[in-house]
Amino acid sequence: MKNKLCLLLMSCLLLLSLTMCNEQTKKLSELVKFSKNDPFTASVSASHFYGIDAKQDNVVEGDNGTIIVFPRGCFKNTKGEIVEGNVKIELSESLSLDEMILSNLTTQSNGQPLETDGMIYFNATLNGEQLTVNKDNPVHIEIPTKEKKPGMMAYKGIRDEKGNMNWVDPKALDTFLVPIDFSLLDFLPEGFYTAVEHGMPYKNHQTANKELADSLYYSLSVTNGSELVKGLVNTDLNEPYYNKHNQVVKGKYTKQSFNVKPQLPDTLMRDSSNATDTCKYCGIDPAMIKAIKSGKYQHTLIATREFEIRLKVIFKTCHKDVLEVYAKNTGKNMYELDSMAEKLVHDNRYSHDFTRFYEQHLTNVKNADKYASLLEGYYEKQLRRIHEKLESAKEKWVKQLDKKNREAEKDADEYRKLLWEREKYRMQTYGFNWTEMGWINIDTGTIPKTWGPQRLEVTINNAAAYDRIYTYVVYTSIKSLYRLNTDDNELFYVGNKDEKKMLMPKHQAAFAIAIAYKGENAFLFIQQFETGTNEQFSLSLDLASLKEIKLKIKSYDRYAKENRISADLEYMDKFFTEQKRQKQLWKERDFIRDLYNITRPCRETQSAPVTEHVY
Repeated sequence: MKNKLCLLLMSCLLLLSLTMCNEQTKKLSELVKFSKNDPFTASVSASHFYGIDAKQDNVVEGDNGTIIVFPRGCFKNTKGEIVEGNVKIELSESLSLDEMILSNLTTQSNGQPLETDGMIYFNATLNGEQLTVNKDNPVHIEIPTKEKKPGMMAYKGIRDEKGNMNWVDPKALDTFLVPIDFSLLDFLPEGFYTAVEHGMPYKNHQTANKELADSLYYSLSVTNGSELVKGLVNTDLNEPYYNKHNQVVKGKYTKQSFNVKPQLPDTLMRDSSNATDTCKYCGIDPAMIKAIKSGKYQHTLIATREFEIRLKVIFKTCHKDVLEVYAKNTGKNMYELDSMAEKLVHDNRYSHDFTRFYEQHLTNVKNADKYASLLEGYYEKQLRRIHEKLESAKEKWVKQLDKKNREAEKDADEYRKLLWEREKYRMQTYGFNWTEMGWINIDTGTIPKTWGPQRLEVTINNAAAYDRIYTYVVYTSIKSLYRLNTDDNELFYVGNKDEKKMLMPKHQAAFAIAIAYKGENAFLFIQQFETGTNEQFSLSLDLASLKEIKLKIKSYDRYAKENRISADLEYMDKFFTEQKRQKQLWKERDFIRDLYNITRPCRETQSAPVTEHVY
């Protein structure tokens, strides 16, 4: 007996087959796996039991990979009647050499040695009553193999009371294609699963799995990821007076005037994922794959390794009509469909693949006509239902995204009002007629002023050690607050990047206050300086509790709300959370975009890639 495990169909229809013909009305004796006196009862391969509904088609998969297809109407009772009820299936697999030895499954046929590739035992009962297999509608057994060997036969086994086996009545194996469970097939484009693995972690998933990959793939039928970053709110805001890009419209600042950095134009926020496809065949709609990877196709040529191989090529052709050749014609032989596909892609570089497939001259699954009749009109209906469900799911999460964006916009609106009040307070303190927004002459009159434009730059030492830093200047002489701008979270400055100046009291005491965070820890630095004299300095922050920080800034927190550091920090916390959300959305958008491009390998249009994200 050879140790190499390959295709088994030691078709253990066993004694069931003996009792079917001409004995339909006779009392059946109970079929047993082994007798009470069998010396190998303790070591024989264990049985597993499965319940199936005989009123429908069923597939049972054993722990070691044996697959048995039970079509509706495959069992009869002792009266010869087709049964409909909950049938109990017993299955025992002996596919390895040690299992065969322990079960005493010797490989002899009437004293002659056999070359075996494995053995199984199965039985079926209904409420304890022995059943027979309907010879007009038999079960189909498939046992895993690494290599199909020519000349293999299926033998019926007879076991005596001493546990000796004799294999008799050999039958040639079927030449049909054999369906297997869809969970064992890879219906994703080449490289898709690897890209999913590289994109981890994603949402609540730390590692990739087949269910996640399938879900992501199907979602690409209705999205390319662009919805994730649509309508995001710019929360990098500060007083508009010193912003180089500020605008005054009808005497008021615009929303964009408060942005420290200008929003990227829409044209720069678009990429190839959003471009309009101009090619005729840009890729296979993932919804089409979901439509055929369903229960009604489980017993057709779609659920075979042979179709899996063809699907990999179909993806590369980007020709949906080729996929539909196979999906809509499951009653035809595989080689006929290969020929039809080759004609559709005769001018495609993959046409030779379908020629090669055709030359294999593969047929179809058993009872193909029966299952094909069940699928009439199913594909179009299923595809429509899938699109509706995917669109509904998309609409749901888009609404959730819109809700978050509206909340962020509300916070931004409130903060812009606070910034406007802060700026207005400072300018009015300097003596301006500040009744409306518009051009203002800051040099009217000849009276010497106690204020003027002056520079201020603050460098934070070891800035990279912190998650976020906020630096303020407090002008105690006028009870005014200003939050410094930064481009790198290290150098902070007043005014704008080019000038680094702002109107401030001349030679007055002021305080620079820096507050930083690293995880749950907070840090603080406060330094007094004289305006106009100390224009540049660096500082190092010290670890401090939130309680300590609140206590130390209390003396600067008695001003009007718009000039309180604590009020400003509340918005900074909100915006930091929002910016983290937006950063994650951009990351997810890039991930989905990469997956989308894998599903659309034949796209002809490409737009300029995004070079910067706005958080």
